[in-house]
Amino acid sequence: MYNQTQCQMMAEVATSSVLRSTLLVSLILCLLCIPINLYALWRIKISVKLHFNSKCVIFNHTFFVLVHILARIGLHGKDLINYFDDWESGCDIIPSRCRCNLRYLYKFSEYIIEVSPFILTIERFVATFQAYHYENRYKWFGILLNVFHLSLSCLFMFIQNSTNTGEVIIYYCWLAKSGNRFLVNVPTFFIFFSQLATIPGLLYLLRKNENFRKATSQKHSSLTERYQISENLRTSSMFRVMSVVTWAYVTYNAGGSYIAHYLMKSMDYAEQFSTIEIIHCVPIYYIILSIFIIRVDKKPRSEFIIKIKNYQNHYFFELQKFFDEAFEKITQRRHRVGSMHNIMNSQSEGKSSKMFH
Repeated sequence: MYNQTQCQMMAEVATSSVLRSTLLVSLILCLLCIPINLYALWRIKISVKLHFNSKCVIFNHTFFVLVHILARIGLHGKDLINYFDDWESGCDIIPSRCRCNLRYLYKFSEYIIEVSPFILTIERFVATFQAYHYENRYKWFGILLNVFHLSLSCLFMFIQNSTNTGEVIIYYCWLAKSGNRFLVNVPTFFIFFSQLATIPGLLYLLRKNENFRKATSQKHSSLTERYQISENLRTSSMFRVMSVVTWAYVTYNAGGSYIAHYLMKSMDYAEQFSTIEIIHCVPIYYIILSIFIIRVDKKPRSEFIIKIKNYQNHYFFELQKFFDEAFEKITQRRHRVGSMHNIMNSQSEGKSSKMFH
């Protein structure tokens, strides 16, 4: 049972215009993200520009953005309804512990989002240095990366929860960070420095693939290798944008959290909760990221296609041979189906004649 002081504190939180405005803007942004996210998931599913492994990782990233958005709506959409509803005592609108458990899903999906560029960089490194075989093999690698991606985020959640020894805040669904300050910051440090490494890493891959593209126009290379290098250029350009935007968000998030840690002591609860929501602005991050990704995706394909300067006849002979064999197989199958159809017709005619006799 709550005491009078707690009820009064909850009433002050619920009537805060700052917190109400922050949550309302956040809710609107979340609602805007849903159609963008669903469209992105559909585009990823039907895309032929991305390798299977890249699609696995980027689908994982986009799906957990949707999970984060829905968890955010479930958490704070309900808060807004309670705040604007008619209530007599603050105790009537104190969040339930069950609903606040959504915060774990909220934070887990945020870890997934922040680690995604690092996972994509690993995938692109393998794609670049295994270009000859990567297109038709290594599809298991995307599934392995997704497992690693989820496991790393689970580890970060375990680290954070293992250090939560402080009092649970009952006025607002918020994961408190207390206990061992060094241990609780391990996920933040890892995410920050891994993001910092992805930007030069992807720039290196772009230059490496550009050199490969120039080299393949001067030497004998398979069509698979040429296609993979072209695909690497397009995908690395797209992921470089994603890495930069995510790094900017992670830097803002980490810096804002550290500054807020020292300033929150002088804030009331409503201002603290508003600050937390402003720092963890995943909806704004995703909208900005989507705009930049769409711009890169709309670039003409000619910018990434490897132009063959040296005419190499054997490619076209192999292609002609492939189509000839395919046509021959189709013709044989058609004749086989036709002969079977004739046999079945003759058998049915024989049976019908016997019935009349």
